[in-house]
Amino acid sequence: ANQVGIPVFTADIASLAKEGEVVCHVATDNLDGGRAAARAVVEMLGGEGKIALLNHPRIESAILREKGFKEQIEKHNQGVGDGKTGIKIVTILPGGGERKMSFDAAKDILQTYPDLDGLFAINDPSAMGAAEALKAEVESGRIRIVGFDAQTEARKATLERTLYATIVQYPKRIGSTVADAVHQYRVGKEIEAEILIPVTIYRKADAEADPVLKEEAGK
Repeated sequence: ANQVGIPVFTADIASLAKEGEVVCHVATDNLDGGRAAARAVVEMLGGEGKIALLNHPRIESAILREKGFKEQIEKHNQGVGDGKTGIKIVTILPGGGERKMSFDAAKDILQTYPDLDGLFAINDPSAMGAAEALKAEVESGRIRIVGFDAQTEARKATLERTLYATIVQYPKRIGSTVADAVHQYRVGKEIEAEILIPVTIYRKADAEADPVLKEEAGK
């Protein structure tokens, strides 16, 4: 595309290739999304406990989420006082970004760390796979999970307390921002090389007021 003069724009997942020029990349602020997930984990565990992380280090968005998560956990631990031990990441395993692999990984984690308190998965399919694997512990409230994406299934799981929280992305806003960037470029205006869309934390209270879930319930 570059060779024949066609401008390229990317959305959601950035190109990591050394060759090829991208005019503008629009995506979720995944680094800050990881930080938000860490804040949710700190909140759900009251500031201390043992957690595991299911990652997917093959794509840029998941890499950034993991990085932001670790940074925020470290920042929390540096500020811990009153004799508390903070949050300890006891293990990190690949969940492949999908349910079955994450199910198997979560089973392995529980066998090795039976005193696990919580888990962060870099996307909702991973979180749901882990929740299924740890069903007894999740239902008893002994282990709690934070996901990422706010897919409808994860929203329902948050309402039912299967997940403690999930991180909300805004794909429609990403799409409209890309369209606007293309237009601005075509009319000769200067645009940023990267535009990041903020995230929010989605908890049970949000699920209770969620119009998406109310619409699903009415079907």
